Amino acid sequence: MTTTHPFTNQNSDPLTEALTTKFEQRFEPPPGFTTTTAPATEVLVPDAFSRWDPGQQRGYLAQRAINAAEGGTVVYAYACVRRATEHDEQRDPLDTAATMVGASMALSRRGAFRLVTTAVELIERLPRTAALLTTGWIGVHAAHAIAEETAMVEDTLIPELDRRICEGLAPTRRRTHPPRIGPLRKMLSKHVAACDPVGADARAQQTRRDQNVRMTPISGDHARITATLTAVGALEIADRIEALIRTASADDPRTSGQLRAAGLLALSRRWTCLPEPDGSHPTDPAAQDAVRRVIIHSYDDGDPDFRGLFLTGYGPVSGHTAVELQRTARRRLDALDTLADPDSEAARRYSPSEALSHFCRGRDGTCVFPGCQTPADKTDLDHIIPFDHDDPGRGGHTTSDDLGCLCRTHHRLKTEGLWAYYRNPEGVYVWIHGPNHPDRDPGTRIMSVPNGPLAQFAAPRHPERSCLQQESAEAGRTGDGVAGSRHWPHRRQRRHTERRYLRAQAEQRLRPTVGSAEQPQA
Repeated sequence: MTTTHPFTNQNSDPLTEALTTKFEQRFEPPPGFTTTTAPATEVLVPDAFSRWDPGQQRGYLAQRAINAAEGGTVVYAYACVRRATEHDEQRDPLDTAATMVGASMALSRRGAFRLVTTAVELIERLPRTAALLTTGWIGVHAAHAIAEETAMVEDTLIPELDRRICEGLAPTRRRTHPPRIGPLRKMLSKHVAACDPVGADARAQQTRRDQNVRMTPISGDHARITATLTAVGALEIADRIEALIRTASADDPRTSGQLRAAGLLALSRRWTCLPEPDGSHPTDPAAQDAVRRVIIHSYDDGDPDFRGLFLTGYGPVSGHTAVELQRTARRRLDALDTLADPDSEAARRYSPSEALSHFCRGRDGTCVFPGCQTPADKTDLDHIIPFDHDDPGRGGHTTSDDLGCLCRTHHRLKTEGLWAYYRNPEGVYVWIHGPNHPDRDPGTRIMSVPNGPLAQFAAPRHPERSCLQQESAEAGRTGDGVAGSRHWPHRRQRRHTERRYLRAQAEQRLRPTVGSAEQPQA
C-alpha cells in the first residue's frame, strides 16, 4: 500500500472541478453556522491506485478520508483517557473520558463507552492495527469488531496477532477494499484461534453475556424487537414460531411475515395457536385480557389539533391506536403550578410524588446529559441544586423546576463534581465543567433540550430558580458525596479480571481429562 493526501486535485477531471466550483460559489452557511478548515491527513491506498481513472480515485479517497476522520475520534477518545488518568488517579478514567466524549460528540452513553474501550484496546494492545484506522484504511466499525474479537487474547500473544490482522487486512489482487464486517469477524476468529485457542474459547463464553432483547420504535405504530441469542436458542424459537404458523387456516389473509409476528405474540401469551388478525384468541375472546398484565403509561399534551398519544417507552402513536387505548384508559390531570410550587409541603420532601415523577419524565424524555439516550423512565430524578436534608428550606426543592432526569452514571459524575448543570429560563439544560473536570474551562456551555412529549412545558414556572441553579453550578456546589463515591476497581481492572477469569475457565475446559483414555481390553 502507498500513502496519498486525501485532498489532492492533480488528477481530477474537468467535470468534477466545475461541479465543485459551482457548489462552493453557491453555498452560504445557514443562520447559526460558520465554516472552518478540518485537519487534512495522509491515507493508505493500494499500489494499484495510480492506475485507476480519476473518478474512481476521487470516490476511493473520499471513503479513506471518512475512515481517517473516524480514526481521529478514536485518538481523541484515548486522549481523554490520558487526561482523565493524569488528573485524578482515584476516579475511573474510562468513566470520566466517556462523559467527555459523549458531551463533545453527542454520543449515547453506550456509544461513548464503546468508543473509549476500542481506543484503549487498539492503541495500547494493537498499535499496528490502530495505524490502519488512523490512516483511513479501515473505519471505526471495523475497529470496534477488532477490539471485541481480540479482547480475551493474552497480552504476550497480542503482537503476533496484531501482525496477522494487518496482513489479513492488506489489499490483494482480487480485493482492493477492506473486508466488510462479516468476513472481517470470520478472519479475526480464524487468527485468534490460531494464535490463542484459550482466548478463542474465552471469547465464545464472553459473547454469551451479550445476549439481550431490545425494542426499537419505528414508524406506523410499530416497533422492532431484536434478540441476540445463542444459536441453539434462536433455532428453538424459530422452530416454535414455524410450528404455530402451520396452525393458520388456508384462507388466512396475512402474509408470512405477519404470521411469524403473530406466532411470536402467541408465544409470549403461552397460546398454542395463532391469534386472529385483530389479536384475539380464536376460541376465547377473553384470553387476551387474561394474559395482559402490563400497565402502559401515555401522555396527552392537551393540543386539540393532536389526536394521538405518546406511549412511555415507545413514542407517539396515531389517532387510530390512541382511540383504541383510550377506551379503557384512566386519565389523570395535574396542575403545573402545583407541581412547581416551591412553598408547598411536597417541595420540602426529598422523594417526588408520583404525579411529579410522571411529569418530569414526560417532559425530559431521556437523560438530560448531552447525547445520552437512556429513557427517562429508567433514570433518577436529580435535584439540580442538592437537597439539604438538615434544612430542606435552604437546598434544592422537590419541584418540577428543580428536578432533572439523569441516568445513574451521569447522576454520579454530576454529584462527584465532574459536571454541573442548570435549567435556563427557556427550559434548556446548560451543562458546564464541574470543579473536578480534567479540562475545566469556565467558558464551556453545552446545551441539552428536553425531548419528551411534554417538552413544550419545559420552561420553569418560577424563572428565579434558574438563576439560583446557575449560581450553584458555577460555584461548584454540585453536592456532597464527592469524596465518598469513588469506585474501585476501575473498568480497566475489571476488564483484566474478566479476562483472567474467562481464560481460566477456558483452560479448564480445554485441559484433557486425566484417565479419560480408553483402557485396552484384557
